[in-house]
Amino acid sequence: MIKTLSKAMLAAVAAMSLTGCDDYFDLQPSNEMVLDEFWKSEEDVLSVTGSCYRTMQEGDFLKRALVWGEFRGDNVILSQTNTDNDLRYIANLNLLPSNWYTNWGKFYEVINLCNTVEYFAPGVREEDPNFTQSQLNAYLAEVKGLRAWSAFTLVRAFRDIPFTTVPTIDDTEEFSLPQRDPDEIIDFLIQDLKDIEPYAASTYSNRTYTKGRITQAAIRAIIADMCLWRGRYDEVVDYCDRILNDANNPLILESSMSFSRNLFIDGISSETIFELQFNQQNNMINSVVGEYYALPTQGGSQKLTATEIGDETSSLFAETDIRRKTSMYSNSGNCMIQKYVGYLTANELSGTSNITSASYHTGDISPHWANWIVYRLPDIYLMKAEALCESGTDLEEAFRLACITYDRANPEAGAGSLSFENYSSREALLNFIFDERRREFLFEGKRYFDILRRISHHRDQFRTLVSTYLAPKYADLDQSTVSSKLSVYDALFVPINDKELRANLLLVQNPFYKTSSDISH
Repeated sequence: MIKTLSKAMLAAVAAMSLTGCDDYFDLQPSNEMVLDEFWKSEEDVLSVTGSCYRTMQEGDFLKRALVWGEFRGDNVILSQTNTDNDLRYIANLNLLPSNWYTNWGKFYEVINLCNTVEYFAPGVREEDPNFTQSQLNAYLAEVKGLRAWSAFTLVRAFRDIPFTTVPTIDDTEEFSLPQRDPDEIIDFLIQDLKDIEPYAASTYSNRTYTKGRITQAAIRAIIADMCLWRGRYDEVVDYCDRILNDANNPLILESSMSFSRNLFIDGISSETIFELQFNQQNNMINSVVGEYYALPTQGGSQKLTATEIGDETSSLFAETDIRRKTSMYSNSGNCMIQKYVGYLTANELSGTSNITSASYHTGDISPHWANWIVYRLPDIYLMKAEALCESGTDLEEAFRLACITYDRANPEAGAGSLSFENYSSREALLNFIFDERRREFLFEGKRYFDILRRISHHRDQFRTLVSTYLAPKYADLDQSTVSSKLSVYDALFVPINDKELRANLLLVQNPFYKTSSDISH
C-alpha cells in the first residue's frame, strides 16, 4: 500500500507556502504528495525540516511553553482584562485534565516531524547525488536539537511522558505508547545530541539563519540545560565552555543601554544563540507576545501582568538595576510587562523620571513580530555559575559569572559593585544566582522550570522552597487550599489531558490528579 503523508505533517509543511521567497524554508510538497514520490532530493529534507520550526512558531505550541514555564511561576499573574478561563483555573490552583493547556499535541507534532526527517533523510542520499553526508548530518543535527528541546520541555512540564524516535507516517497508525522514566528520556537525549553535535553547522550563510536555526552552539546549550536538570554538573561546565570558547561563532554581550531593544525588539542580537523568528514577510505572528503581553492599543490582549516584582518596594532589584525599567512599569497598582513589547532610549534608561506606558517606544514596532528567544549568552554564564555552585567546585568563579549580567544591568553602580565576601557561602551564592536568573530572564518562559529544578535537586527543602517561591503568588486564595494543592511533588507537574488518556490507554495519570480509574467516558 502506498502511504500518504500524515495530516499533521501535511498541515505543517503546506503552511510553509505562506512564507516569503527569501525564507530559508521556502520549499514544500503539495497536499497530494505520497511517500513514493517524496524524499527524492535535498529540497524535500529542507522542506520537512522547515516545517519543524514552523510548527514551533504556532500559537498552540508557544502558548503552552509560556504557561508551563512562566505562568505557573512567581513572575506573572492574570491581568484585570484577562478573558481566558483556562488560565483563570490555573491561577486559582484548579488545574484539571480537561484544561486546554494540558494538551501536548503540538509538541508531539514537532517531535514526530523530527523523527520523520531522521528516518527518511538518509535514504535521500541514494536518490540525490548532490546531497552530501555532511549536509545530511547538519539536517539531522537540526531536527535532533528541536526534538530534544521539545521533549525536554514536556518532561519538565508533565514529568511522565511517552517518547519515541520512530515516526508515525500516516493517520492510520495508532500512537499508543506507555510513559517512560523521565530521567532515562533526558539521558538518551543528552547522548543523542552529544553524538551529533560535532556534525552540526557552526554558522549558516547569514546572521538570520545562524540565530534562527539550530547550530552547534544551540545544541551545546540544550545539552548544558538538560545536564543541569539532571545534576550532571561537570558536563554543564564542559558544554558551556565549548560555547564560550567557540571562535567560529563568537557571542558578544549587548551593551547596557541597548540590550533591551537589540534583544527583544530588533532580534538576532550579538548574544542570541537560538530564537524563533517572526515577521510580516513569512506571515507568522508571535501569538505569545501579542496575546499575553501586548497592550490593547498595540492590538494585543494583555492577558498577563507582572507580580509585585516591578514595584519599587520590591527587594529583587537594586535601585540601579535597569532591568526593572526595561521589563515592566507600575501603573495604578498593576505591573505591566514591557519586555518584547516596547523599549526605552539610553536617556530614559539613565534618567530617574517615572516610567509609564507613554515612555516606551512602540510606534515603530509591532509586538506580533517579536522573535522569541530560546537561548542567549546569559543562559550560558548562569548555567555554568549554577553548576559550579551546586557542585561546590569553584564558588568564586560562579560568582564572577553571575556578576557579568548583574554588572551589565547596573551600569551606574559600576563593575565589581558586589563583593564575593557577601556571597561566599554556597547557600548565599545559590540564592544570588537564582535571583539573578529571575532578573535576567523575566517573562522569557524559564522561571517555573528554574523553581522546579531547584526543588528537584533539594527535595529536603521542599516545603521551604514552595512557601518561598510558589505559595506567595496565591496569597488571595484560601490558604488551606493552597497548602493542599502545593503539598506534594506530584502537584508541581501538569496532569495528562483527559482526551489523551482516552486515546492512549497505556497512559497513567499523575497520581495527584487521578480522580477515577474509569476514563472510558
